[in-house]
Amino acid sequence: MRPGLLLLLCLTLTACGGSGGSSDSTVVGLLERPSNTTCLAFEGSGEVRLTAVAPSLTFTAPLLMLPHPDLAGIFYVVEQGGTVYRVNLTTETRTELVDLTNFYALSDCSECGLLGMAFDPAFATNGYLYLSFTQGSGVTSYVARFESTDNGLSLRDDGAGGLVRTNLLEQPQPFSNHNGGHIAFGPDGLLYVGLGDGGSGNDPGNRAQDLSTRLGKMLRYNADGSPASNGVSGAVPEIYAYGLRNPWRWSFDRDTGALWAGDVGQSAFEEIDIITQGGNYGWRCYEGFERTSSSCSASGPFIDPAHAYGRSDGVSVTGGYVYRGNNIPALQGDYLFSDYGSGTLWALERQSNGSYQRRTLLETGRNVASFGQDNQGELYLVTTTGLFRIDPVTVDTELPQQLSDTGCVQASAPWQPADGLIPYRPIEAFWSDGAEKTRYLALPDNTNISIDNQGDFQLPRGSVLVKHFALDQRLIETRLYLHGADGSWTGYSYQWNHAGTDAQLVSGSQDLDVGGQLWHYPSAGECNQCHTSAAGSSLGLETDQLNSRFTYPQTGISANQLDTLSSIGVFEASPTSAQRSRRLNQSSDTSASLEDRARSYLHSNCSHCHRPGGTTQSTMDLRANTPLNATGTCDVAPTNGDLGRSGARLVQPGDADNSLLHLRMVITDSNRMPPISTLLVDNRGAELVADWINQLPGCN
Repeated sequence: MRPGLLLLLCLTLTACGGSGGSSDSTVVGLLERPSNTTCLAFEGSGEVRLTAVAPSLTFTAPLLMLPHPDLAGIFYVVEQGGTVYRVNLTTETRTELVDLTNFYALSDCSECGLLGMAFDPAFATNGYLYLSFTQGSGVTSYVARFESTDNGLSLRDDGAGGLVRTNLLEQPQPFSNHNGGHIAFGPDGLLYVGLGDGGSGNDPGNRAQDLSTRLGKMLRYNADGSPASNGVSGAVPEIYAYGLRNPWRWSFDRDTGALWAGDVGQSAFEEIDIITQGGNYGWRCYEGFERTSSSCSASGPFIDPAHAYGRSDGVSVTGGYVYRGNNIPALQGDYLFSDYGSGTLWALERQSNGSYQRRTLLETGRNVASFGQDNQGELYLVTTTGLFRIDPVTVDTELPQQLSDTGCVQASAPWQPADGLIPYRPIEAFWSDGAEKTRYLALPDNTNISIDNQGDFQLPRGSVLVKHFALDQRLIETRLYLHGADGSWTGYSYQWNHAGTDAQLVSGSQDLDVGGQLWHYPSAGECNQCHTSAAGSSLGLETDQLNSRFTYPQTGISANQLDTLSSIGVFEASPTSAQRSRRLNQSSDTSASLEDRARSYLHSNCSHCHRPGGTTQSTMDLRANTPLNATGTCDVAPTNGDLGRSGARLVQPGDADNSLLHLRMVITDSNRMPPISTLLVDNRGAELVADWINQLPGCN
């Protein structure tokens, strides 16, 4: 082991002590901000690039964009909250087509709201357009026809303060999740509707296989809402195909008419299906290509997906389109799709034997909610941070293959940080299979960090986060997390050689034996599953985590990290007094209360996904400052399976053995949390959470 690394570990591992809080502001750990001209976000490699469209416009929870049938440059952007905007991409202006909440009480849940929109094929003459949404506290899915008499500028009112509305579909939902909701007209001129299996976990009603219900199905209607001639024997007449869990975005190949769908998986696999009339796609008997453990008496025959991928690649598939544009000839005929959690953009290419081969086009670093296709066949991405067009790359780039070439470490001694890096240490570290970690922040010169209302740091573009991982004082991995010029975040892992002289870029994800311990090197897509935009992307960089004393290796001075960063001019504005009054607690600090220690642990290890705007299918909010009765866990029944424990709750006060929050920490199958990045159960953390649950008297 390098002597410099040993000294650095000794300094930083003892740095986070004391009570933290608001320390003497005259004591700071660094005398000046270091100049950083070498450790800057480098351009990622990819087969395509993203170009922001209408970047001056912002949207709240956009789920869909679709072009006006006849007007070039005019798109409609659908927000989950109920608003549809008519957007001119050329002038970057918009007008409101409708806000449904002005007329209806839309359901309030994470998978509810306004979910789909489609134009009638004869829109130019009849002015019909269709919206798919959930309404009411009991959650009922509707597909309704509306009318526009001004070529899509507004919807026709009924003269009594409402809208002219004709319901084509009304489907009560037994649970609040898995509502599907995408709608589109096919090349046959018929209206297709995709519905999920009705929710909960493992399809408890076996609805996806039940031909007497619309749930878990692809439906097909005539434009007036009457069932089309679908011919599925013994089925509700509108059923076109079945055995689907939650089809999230599907489309027709504009050349061949083939129907491609992304179907969101349970806990192991996401799948891409090519939907054919009468086809049974297997759920809940199959997830991906694998038979499930759920009881399933259906005998098939089942249609295999065209492709399936596991949790190392993503957590929630977003179906896309077959590319039929002209700007990227190399993609002609390939099916493009993504994942909401990882943001990876893939292409499926048909092989000569009829199978499909997947390749990665780009690590977007964004939460991709859906795709759009313009009238010329060019494709777009709808993300939580904006709208983007998929364009060809203009300059080929090559990633640094050696850590010593990144500019983030000393080239001749890569175990040492580059001169421009600022070390930091969160109060409660994320569990990483027992590894010790040292962390650094690299900011471009003349830039600053802003702090949002949650206390999360918003880093300027060009920033880099550097994290070393060591087992038994031996460096095994260094991760770089880069904030690109386009606003995306991308992660890269470097594996250290046995001699400890340098580290090599890892391609994809790998599990390797390191000194007798199996260690997981994550892919870029896995990095983005944890580094969520809802949590500020830069995990650990928040006021609650850095409101503590730290001994800076450059000076040997121990000082509050917020005070130090403020004093050297890192922040646009210093943390507020309210932010300085809060801090997490180390889960190992027995002088703190059991509740504070457990909530700090959950905040660090779980809340980056389990919070409003997170990437999970649950509605939990595990941030430390959220009151227990507002976390969506206490005495709350699970919506994604109960692990076979009837009556279990997410958190059952006084009973950790029937609390899924604890149970998912200790099981070792695909239901374990966190679902990626670790291979070992954190027994100490699980025991802490169990102790906290067992002493809870109630939810208040």
